[in-house]
Amino acid sequence: MDILIQAFKFMIDWIYGFTGDYGVAIVIITVIIRTLMVPVSLRQRNAIKAGQEKQKENQKEMEQAAVGTAGGCLLSFLPIPVMISLYHAIRRTAAVGTATILLPWVSSLLLRDSTLILPSVTLIIQMLPQIYPYISFFKVLNLQKASIPTLLILLLSNGMFVFAIPSGLGLYYLVSGIFTAAEQFVYNLLSVRKMGVNMGI
Repeated sequence: MDILIQAFKFMIDWIYGFTGDYGVAIVIITVIIRTLMVPVSLRQRNAIKAGQEKQKENQKEMEQAAVGTAGGCLLSFLPIPVMISLYHAIRRTAAVGTATILLPWVSSLLLRDSTLILPSVTLIIQMLPQIYPYISFFKVLNLQKASIPTLLILLLSNGMFVFAIPSGLGLYYLVSGIFTAAEQFVYNLLSVRKMGVNMGI
């Protein structure tokens, strides 16, 4: 774990040398991490899609698949070691009092956003993929819709998390959420296009 922490710290410090802003450095390293994770994420999405197609006749299993897909929100798309390592890297790198131009209302990246602006926006972004099944253009994909209880549990658990973490880690989750929402949107678009080609449309 310490090796990963040191690696993140080195990357943050190196990027900070160019940007002069730890917040910007965190955003850049987040994009790098998520880009590297795209192949893994793509395999997971394909596996879920294949599993759902094989389970169409079993409603109970379909509901479980829907829960698994909905779990792609805040807590599940990031390996826990990455989260913990980045958190400690930020603590070792960003000294108390270090602010960022990205969050001018926050005095330190080590403190949580007392205005609740960052966590609120992060929570909204993280829940965006849950509305995709309701978009008419994507209905041909038969995307699984998470049940109301599942959505409430996700909203509550993710909300408790993002409202408690320091701003530096909050930036990481915000950018990750944007990345995930965009990645899922593009994946859906390509899936619709592929279905159209297969159907000769």
